[in-house]
Amino acid sequence: MPVSFLSAEQRSRYGVFNAVPDIAQLGAFFHLDADDRRRAMAANGARNRLGWSLQLGTARFLNCFLDDPEDVPAAVVDYVAEQLGLQAADLKGYGEKEARWAHQEQIRTGYGYTAFAGEQWFALACWLYKRAWTTNERPIVLFDLATHRLVEAKILLPGVTTLERLIAALRERVAARQHALMATAPSPNQAAVLENLVKVEEGRRVSRLDRLRKSPTDVSSTGLVKALDRHVELRGLGAAGWDLSAVPPGKIAALARFAHAARAQAVDELAGDRKLATLVAFAATMAPQSADEAIEVFDLAVGDLLRTSAFKATKERMRTLKDLDTAAIVLREVWLKIRSVAEIPDGGIRAALDEMDLAAIHAAADVIGDIAREPDEDFQEELLDRYATIRRFLPKLLKHLDFDAGAAETPGQGVRRGHEVLQALDFLKAIERRRTDIDPSEVPADLLSSAWHRRVFPKRGELAGTFNKSAYTVAAVERLRESLRRHEVFVPGLRKWGDPTAGLLKGAEWERARPRICDELNLSPEPGTDVERWAATLDFVPPARRRPVRRRRRPQRLGTPGQRRDRQGPPGAHRPGPPE
Repeated sequence: MPVSFLSAEQRSRYGVFNAVPDIAQLGAFFHLDADDRRRAMAANGARNRLGWSLQLGTARFLNCFLDDPEDVPAAVVDYVAEQLGLQAADLKGYGEKEARWAHQEQIRTGYGYTAFAGEQWFALACWLYKRAWTTNERPIVLFDLATHRLVEAKILLPGVTTLERLIAALRERVAARQHALMATAPSPNQAAVLENLVKVEEGRRVSRLDRLRKSPTDVSSTGLVKALDRHVELRGLGAAGWDLSAVPPGKIAALARFAHAARAQAVDELAGDRKLATLVAFAATMAPQSADEAIEVFDLAVGDLLRTSAFKATKERMRTLKDLDTAAIVLREVWLKIRSVAEIPDGGIRAALDEMDLAAIHAAADVIGDIAREPDEDFQEELLDRYATIRRFLPKLLKHLDFDAGAAETPGQGVRRGHEVLQALDFLKAIERRRTDIDPSEVPADLLSSAWHRRVFPKRGELAGTFNKSAYTVAAVERLRESLRRHEVFVPGLRKWGDPTAGLLKGAEWERARPRICDELNLSPEPGTDVERWAATLDFVPPARRRPVRRRRRPQRLGTPGQRRDRQGPPGAHRPGPPE
């Protein structure tokens, strides 16, 4: 880890005047009140008085003393000298006198400044260590925060190299502690497997690390199977059994980002515990990330199935629309004939039917039966044709991803909708290898819409009264995607597709924190109080201020437009004003 992280320009700007202070800064830091002037006048001679006053203003402005007290902008010297009734030239030679050291001690004692000594060094080091351990801030940020903390405490700034080396040493110590803790998390066998991730296996061109950190790009059933295999391989590294609670999550994420971006050879060349700690961070973060990415592929792949099915249904609908119209017209003519015969008291409907072309009528009825759809149907029939595609990934999806839906019941709402999907998924896993017939009464059908219900439990034809497993599977997958997008169903521990309430305080923990949080947000801890106040504000209607309506009286315009234009004269001509 580099000790020097500041550039040459940054070092040159530390603890010196980088620009001439403006009038506001002169008034804030270099103004001398009665007490300041009294202390300054105690010095012997005009040079010491002016030098003492300038060192006081420098300590206020820079929080440190200059190596050469005369290295002050001329505008500052003029401003301070004018308050003392002296000349700027009186400062000449002050930086070479021993009195300046006594003046610095007088200013530290009289104005509460503290030198950066052992106690101050230890306190700042403790604070920086805690900050560096809990956050992942860059060294320059820690440097700025440290200087700000010293200024707030009126501790004189140390040399730039002292502070720079302190921060670098603490960050190196923090990194060593983090690497040691993370390197002890896996077992020896797991550590050996992790270290082999950066090796290129025989017959391959890239390492396992390169393959595992590559996100899936194939949005299809085959791509989803590959994404699930990748998740299984990452989960097999054993990260779920490691206890990394002692290391802040931000530190783990930083190491994982390095492992994800660096070349495998660069990771392999890391020394000490840093190599194993980097691979541990990679495995710990990539296992849930791979599950997130697998569900993302599932969402996109099923979305493509739905879109293509809807397009196919619309296209088929448009193709058969003329046949449907023709059959509907035939049946309409039949009905009109029957109605006209029925209106005659002695009319024979049977004789009228014998006169019709019954074969054409039956054909028209068959066409309508084949083409017409129920009002609540969309594209279920076309989506059911993609059952084979869904079967390619569904068993592996249900086997390796643990879906959850939170609490089974919500007060006042009964069973939550997500649990209907979980019941269906559990049922599909239970009948995966079942060869006996399934009774419709044991099928959890709460998630089925009416359109899917007719297909899962057909009531007509040879399959009447049976259970259609294919239709139930497709319906469950469609509802699973919908529930995932609504976060009614989730996979615990994931970032995108995980529990949306995982980070919320609950129960007694929330009750303890509620008064403090509500006080910080300026809200009432009692439910409904602020809502009622906001509602009253929205419902408040201020009394309307009625203004008298002044109607302008339009002047009477005589004659045609041409006559009026003649009276006014040509454009730009002088028009007489009102009579005096």
